[in-house]
Amino acid sequence: MGLSTASHAAEMQGQAKMILDPAVHGLKRLEPLQLGVDGDSSKMSPTEYTLKSGQGYRWKIKASDLTEYALVMPEFVRNIWVRKIEVGEPEVEIKAVTFDELEFEDGGEVEVFFVAVRPGTYKFGPRGLMERGMVGTITVEGPDSLNIAPMRRGKAADDDDDDEK
Repeated sequence: MGLSTASHAAEMQGQAKMILDPAVHGLKRLEPLQLGVDGDSSKMSPTEYTLKSGQGYRWKIKASDLTEYALVMPEFVRNIWVRKIEVGEPEVEIKAVTFDELEFEDGGEVEVFFVAVRPGTYKFGPRGLMERGMVGTITVEGPDSLNIAPMRRGKAADDDDDDEK
């Protein structure tokens, strides 16, 4: 009986799947975002990203030294789980729950490690340049069965009525 139990336990262990943290394992690298393209401080590339909810990502953001950039994406940042932000050489890791902006005073780069959490469409761009068309879109796709509205700031955040009919 003891041998049968041991072989059954070994078989079960072989069938068990390891659960990996999406913030650490299997990260997908996004195409780097470049602020300031072809000598034009008011262009960035790419301007569209499509992500999957529950997937971990690495996103490198590079800024040219053409102007100062303060990259903002408030709704997106409030709907992801930030694992860490890496900056500089030698590398410094910043571990924070959220951030308001990534400021580049004279060029530079940063890499954000995160997990996309809530499906939705989010805008991003440099403060002061978004009004002039320097705007990108991040779309986070999720299972169709989930109907989770993205968290919003301001007046929309105060409306928490759940009595839709």
